[in-house]
Amino acid sequence: MDNKYHINYFDSINKGLLNSRSFINYSEVGMDSFLTQINKLLKLLGRKKNRIFFFGNGASAAFANHMALDFSKNGKILSRSLSDSALLTALSNDYTYEEAMVEFLKIEEIKKEDFVITISSSGNSENIVGVLNYCKANGIKTLALSGLREDNKSLSIATYSIYVPMKTYGMVECIHQIFLHMFLDYSMGVFEWMRADVQNMDAKNYKI
Repeated sequence: MDNKYHINYFDSINKGLLNSRSFINYSEVGMDSFLTQINKLLKLLGRKKNRIFFFGNGASAAFANHMALDFSKNGKILSRSLSDSALLTALSNDYTYEEAMVEFLKIEEIKKEDFVITISSSGNSENIVGVLNYCKANGIKTLALSGLREDNKSLSIATYSIYVPMKTYGMVECIHQIFLHMFLDYSMGVFEWMRADVQNMDAKNYKI
């Protein structure tokens, strides 16, 4: 067994982060410019009281739930995910699993001023692609996080895209989660490397 496995794993995550590519309207841009644009959009969503909808399957669904919680509670941007198993199974049964997420957006009466974030390691899940196509057809801005293969469908549809050029699901999933937290922390003004004390999210002693 490789006794340097953890070192190689950590190095691979760092490599994946640094080599990830960012796109706006299908054109590649630098990560600094991308982060600035996403931050402006998040600030606008907060000021206008518009919403973010997060979508994913499997582990990415868990990330979607997690980030909907964090953006709502900590980021002060009302965020939703399709986390209700009764609703998900009802929509899947009445329509199809591939159409359930789009039907959820219709129930929520999504507006053009809202924002949709999809999380998919392959970028090719049919329900995720369906959400992106629905949003594109209705003038709703989207951010797609994808990985594995650069020719994935999400990358060619979303308004904003992050592509993680790694070959394994664990790597792509971990890096997606880091990007999502980075977007949130930057919008909140959280700078780990400049702190002297720890963050406290308890309501009685709240400290960003």
